[in-house]
Amino acid sequence: MSISFVIPVLNGDKYIRRCLESILSEMALSDEIIVIDNGSTDETVHIVEAFEKVQLLTLPQLTVSALRNRGATLSNQPLLAFIDADCILCAGWRQQVMSVLEDGAVHATGSLYDIPENAGWIEKAWYSRKITEKVRVRYINSGNLIVRRSVFNELNGFNERLASDEDCDFGRRLNKEGYFMLEDPDIHVIHLGNPKSLKAFYLKEVWHATSVLALKSSETFNRPTIMSILFGISLLGASAYIAASVWINVNILWGVFLVLFVPLATAIYRAYQFNKYRYIPELTLLWGVFYLARIKNMVSHLSLKKFAASD
Repeated sequence: MSISFVIPVLNGDKYIRRCLESILSEMALSDEIIVIDNGSTDETVHIVEAFEKVQLLTLPQLTVSALRNRGATLSNQPLLAFIDADCILCAGWRQQVMSVLEDGAVHATGSLYDIPENAGWIEKAWYSRKITEKVRVRYINSGNLIVRRSVFNELNGFNERLASDEDCDFGRRLNKEGYFMLEDPDIHVIHLGNPKSLKAFYLKEVWHATSVLALKSSETFNRPTIMSILFGISLLGASAYIAASVWINVNILWGVFLVLFVPLATAIYRAYQFNKYRYIPELTLLWGVFYLARIKNMVSHLSLKKFAASD
């Protein structure tokens, strides 16, 4: 089976060369590479144009979902591999993909990103949630997602209304239709563009959360949303408790416990799930930031709806 590699990019000159070189080192003669540029203003286009085997199309002002869909429309092969511009394929990637998709019952595959050797503490903790064996899953990140074209077309591709989290939505619809998505940790890509600071991590999660709110309420009321609401309630309770400590004699540590309870519970659950207990302190902080990003978007969303209703 041949593969069409589809790579959306915007101002990716820091990583795009390494991405394309890694794909070229893995691809078969019948494979193709399609880069969809979103209107880069850096050196991205010039770098891509230097690769003779790469098709380049520039489509500014589109969502990443629309970019992926346009690339799929241009492609000709029975398998679609969606790779992010800041990812590099590891040796043996194609062979492992073919091994998985030899089974006609598997309709999509891929895996969570690996982290680079010089990864910081945020990457090591957040991406410690990686499986170690093949397992059926509800979604695979669209930076390392391989799907049969027939299935992709039947599902009408990615939801172009979404600015992010199109992979979660696609996986949900794929599973709903009874198709099989298998995550294989041996389909390795290294993600180079992970957040290196808490601020960058927070901004990334705010961006991701915007698309969660764009879906129907039945699709957004999931576990992260529920936990974000509980975290918001705990923050309000902690604020009231700490404020009361000015007037009455109470132990302020209970207020701190209220703040930490939801992210700590999540961190412990994730550490148990993936047997990564040493990252509980870091994950507690990161899940707290994650829930804050969700709460921020919920408040903004409700404020906009209220404003629109009163206009």
